[in-house]
Amino acid sequence: MTDDITTNALAVTLHHRNAAADTYNKAQVAYEIAVLDHVSARIRAAYPDTTHLTFVHYARSRELDLRAFFTIAPDGTARQILDATARHPAPALDLDELTDDLAEALAGLNSISWSAVRPEPTGPGEWTLDLPPYDRAARIAELARAHHPHAILLTVDFPSDRAQVLDLTSAGIGESGDTIAEPIQTLPDRPLWPAETERQIAVLATQIRALPHLRAQHLLPIDTAKGRKEILTLPAPTTKGLS
Repeated sequence: MTDDITTNALAVTLHHRNAAADTYNKAQVAYEIAVLDHVSARIRAAYPDTTHLTFVHYARSRELDLRAFFTIAPDGTARQILDATARHPAPALDLDELTDDLAEALAGLNSISWSAVRPEPTGPGEWTLDLPPYDRAARIAELARAHHPHAILLTVDFPSDRAQVLDLTSAGIGESGDTIAEPIQTLPDRPLWPAETERQIAVLATQIRALPHLRAQHLLPIDTAKGRKEILTLPAPTTKGLS
């Protein structure tokens, strides 16, 4: 009897410990995203055209140095907006404070904020951060509809917590009214869009899934013959794209 009581007590303790750890992890993810969004909002307030920045990250100390802010020109080339290493003339925001905030968002090696970061080919430890949009789902819709104008749904898989778009569903207007087209599957020889578009959508979908309120709003789990997937519903088209 004593052994049964002890076993039950251990099971209850383990349950509460796991629940507390899950709550902590969710709060940590929300905090990391909040800091990342705060950094992005401050940069855009000072330099509205900024789409990404570059920095050097030191893995041992987990500190970083900002390098530059950039924007993507209409022809696809990157144009530098600010050299963050030059303090004259004085920048329009406190770069030291901004650096500390960004370092905090990226402090954990498994931080969700790293999903917005990609390595720079120029050298080890050099990275590019894509500033997340205010509305991630609207940005995904904008990216998808640049190639499939009537897209309304994406079927997404999350192997290893990284999004992979499996297919896309579009809406059209037939003789009898609105119609839903057969899903278009992504294939190795027939991708839905360019690799860079896929990368951006994957990053934003991963962040949506990590945040409970966004996940509940935009993702619907489904069971398929190949396992559990999720449907990402795209917001209705707007007259002005979000970045």
